[in-house]
Order: sequence, then structure tokens, then C-alpha cells
Amino acid sequence: MKTEQITQNQLILFLIVYFYSTLVGFASAHLIHLSQYDTVIVLMIGGLGGCIYAFFTIKLAKRRPTEFISHYGKEIFPYWIHVIFMGFYCFSFLQISAFILREYEDFFVQTYLPETPNWAIGTILGFVVAVTVRSGVVTLFRTAQGLFFLVILADIVITAFIGKELKWDRWMAFVTNHSWHNIYKGSFYTIPFFGEVVILVFLFPYLAHKNKTLKSVIWAVSLSMFFIIITMVFLLLLFGPNLASHTTYPMLEMVRYIRIADFIENLDPFLISIWSTTIYLKISIMFYLSVQILAHLFHLKDHRPLVFSLAAVMVALSLQMSGGTTSLTSFFTESWATYSYFIQSIPILYLLMDTLKRFIKKRSSKKAETN
Repeated sequence: MKTEQITQNQLILFLIVYFYSTLVGFASAHLIHLSQYDTVIVLMIGGLGGCIYAFFTIKLAKRRPTEFISHYGKEIFPYWIHVIFMGFYCFSFLQISAFILREYEDFFVQTYLPETPNWAIGTILGFVVAVTVRSGVVTLFRTAQGLFFLVILADIVITAFIGKELKWDRWMAFVTNHSWHNIYKGSFYTIPFFGEVVILVFLFPYLAHKNKTLKSVIWAVSLSMFFIIITMVFLLLLFGPNLASHTTYPMLEMVRYIRIADFIENLDPFLISIWSTTIYLKISIMFYLSVQILAHLFHLKDHRPLVFSLAAVMVALSLQMSGGTTSLTSFFTESWATYSYFIQSIPILYLLMDTLKRFIKKRSSKKAETN
């Protein structure tokens, strides 16, 4: 298998698009509800938490830089424990991809195609995801590389044309309205978004110039925080925390405020199409990791035979996993963060166990030399 095909520049741009996608599109209302005007502080704390996760994850991956954790993990934990962890990751990544797909299905049906059944949208997007994943992980990173500049263009358009609608007298609230309780709740909810950087432990063999990975992640987290903070600040200045937190898709409502002369009444189809592509990339990388882990567990040399069958499972899971938008929102707001902390702590367990085994081995070697 050919590895080391993803450059550090591609990694940075991919992570920016990755973090931006769901946090802005699906999580902004709940984040503002929890944090109010402390949202900027909370996002900074979340970014710091993501960098800490990245430090430990990359430290583990660098110990066997050319191997996949689904292969070498059995050298750290007993084989059966390793298989349980990898099986859990395989299911979790598949569930996350299905969860995001379901959120996107509900968004599109409610907003643009009210008469269209969810299964139609899910099947179309699922097929596109399957084709992309079958092409390989490098295709995803190259797509993100081009998409990044469209995201920047969309942010520039929003910044340039929404400014006159903002209520600038709300600026003072960012300085005076603080609550430790809001900061704690918002941070607990936000850190797992950036903590998803632990997926690098599964992608590390593909990266070129591996010694620069931590620096690249710090750049990616910092830049994604910058773009996300701009969006959140604009939402708070435009709607205020109460209205923004009670809007299902506040980003969409903000975009609809944009008017350019009389011939462009609404830019939301253009901007939403760009954001939709970022969602597709996030679903694709999660689905790819699920397929990759399953292929490694079955000792397959190629993941492609599994792609379309597992894509069908993903689409079916997205349609059956919830009774509706309310149930999805309930899981997302009440259980998702705790669930994510557990998932994201597993690479740290591998690192701790590997460090302990190395320490014991080194100590035993010293005793043998002494005797």
C-alpha cells in the first residue's frame, strides 16, 4: 500500500474545512445557547483542548510512523482488547457519518425540498460518498484543498455584505457579559469538536513530513477557530444570543440577510452549496475510517470491496437511527459530548499502555545488565 501521499499543506486545509463544517452548520445554535457572549472564549478553550489531544495522538503515532494503529495496536494491548477497541471505533465512525448524514437530510428536506423523502437525499449523498471513498483518502484531501478557497470566498462575501445589518452596539456585551457557568458548559460541549483531531492516528502513515504534523495541526486549529469565531460573532451581533439560540439553522438565516443590488435577491443557494460540500467531506472521512478499520480487522489488502455494502448500511442507519429531528437534537445536546470524550480518550490509553510497557522493558533490561 502506497503511503505518504498527503502533504502537510493539504492536512492544514482539510482540517480547517473539517472543523468548520458541522460546528458552524449544525452546532452553532446550541453553542450560543450554552455560552451566550462567552462563545469566543469557549471556542478558544475548545481549540486549546484540540491541540492537547493532537499532542498525545501524534506522540503515539510517531512511535510507529509507517504502521496503522489497527495493525500495531495488538502489540500494546492484548489482542482481544485491541479488537474490541477497533470494532468500537469502526462502529462509532460509521454511526457518526450516519448521524451527520441524517442531520443533512433533515436540513435539506425542511429547507429546500419539503416533499422529498429522506431516503432519496440519503441515497444520493451516500452514493457520492461511496464513490469518493473508493477513490482513496488522498482524493478527499485534494478535494478539501480546492474547497478551502471557496469557503474563504464565502466568508469574504458574508463579511462584506452583512456588516450593514449588524447591531454594533452589542460589542460591549463581549467584554462585560461573562459567566463561569456558561464557559464551563460551552467548553465541555466544544472541546470534542476539536478533539476529533484524534482521527490522525488512523491517517498518520499517509502523511508526508510527519515531524511537522503537530505544527500543522496547531495552524489548522488556529485558522479554523478564526473563521468560526468570525461567524459566531456575526450571529451574535445580528440576532443576539436569544434569537440565535432558538433558530434551527442560524447560519442560513444570516445568509438570507445578504442582498446585492436588485438582481441578486438571495445568496443562500450559493453559500449553502459550499457549506454542503464541507459536510460531504466530513461524512466521507468518517466513513473512510470505518471502512479502513474493518478492512484491517479482516486482513484485507484493499478496502474497496467493502465500500458500497457499508455505504448502504450507513444510509439505512441514518434513516433508522432516530425518530426525528427532535430525537437527534436531544442526543446531540445531551449525550454527544460525553460519548465523544470516551472515543477520543482511547488513543491516550494506547499511549499510556505503550509507555508503561516500554518503561518496564527498559527497567528489566537494566536489571539483566546489572546481574
